[in-house]
Amino acid sequence: MKKLLLGLMALCMLACQSKVALEPIKPGEIWPDNEGVHINAHGGGVLFHEGTYYWFGENKCDTTCNAMVGVMCYTSKDLTNWKNEGVALSVVDDENSEIVRGCILERPKVIYNEKTGKFVMWFHLELKGQGYKAARTGVAVSDSPTGPFQFIRSERVNAGCAPFDMTGEEYKLMTTLDVADYAEWWTEDWKKAVESGLFVNRDMKEGQMARDMTLYVDDDGKAYHIFSSEENLTLHIAELSDDFLSHTGKYVRVAPGGLNEAP
Repeated sequence: MKKLLLGLMALCMLACQSKVALEPIKPGEIWPDNEGVHINAHGGGVLFHEGTYYWFGENKCDTTCNAMVGVMCYTSKDLTNWKNEGVALSVVDDENSEIVRGCILERPKVIYNEKTGKFVMWFHLELKGQGYKAARTGVAVSDSPTGPFQFIRSERVNAGCAPFDMTGEEYKLMTTLDVADYAEWWTEDWKKAVESGLFVNRDMKEGQMARDMTLYVDDDGKAYHIFSSEENLTLHIAELSDDFLSHTGKYVRVAPGGLNEAP
C-alpha cells in the first residue's frame, strides 16, 4: 500500500510538472513564434474570441519606424506559445492610398461586433511624409479575426462636436480661446486655457487629434475609442456607432492637460 501511495504521489508530481513545463516568457530575450522567429507585433492588443487569443501589432523592421509591412496577427491558446497567422492588414504600394507603404501605422486594436459578425480594427495613422502632423485614426474590417482586413478610411475624430459633458458656460468660454493668444506653452494661463478646451476649439472644424489608442466594448455591447488627443495632453473617450465603424459625436475628456500619451 505504501509503495502504491508513493507511486501515485510520483505520478501526481510528474503531472504537475508537465502542466507548468511551458517554455517561460523571458523579458528582454527573443520570444519566438511557432516558426522560431521573434514575434513582431509592436504596440499591439489582444482579442479573446471563442477560446483563442489573437495578438495584433505593428510589424517593425530594423531601418525605419514607418510601416513597411502592416499589422501582424498571432494566435495562442495559452498566451505563451504563439502561431504566426501572417499580415492581417497590409500596407499598399498605391501612393494615393492613406495606408501606402511608408506611412506611420501604430497601436492597432481589434474588437468583435456581435450584431454584424464583423471584426473591426482601429489604429493610429500618420500620413506618409508628414511626420506626426496628421494625428488621424484609421479603421478596417474583416469577416475573420486573422484577416485580411479591408481598410475603409482614416479621419480626425468628432468634427464639429463639443464634449458631451461640457456645460453651456464652459462651451461659451471655450469658443473664445485662440491658440494665437497662447504662443508660449506651459505658462499658468496656457495650462488653464488647455484645461478649458484650447485645442478642442482649435480642432473643432477639422476634428480632434487621435494618436495612441485602445478600444473597449462594454457589457451592453457599446464600444468606445479611447485615445490621446489635444497634442497628447488629454485623453478622449469617444462612443462608436452600433457597427463600430464610425463615431457618434458623443465623447468626454479625461484629465485635461494631464499629458495623457499612450494610455
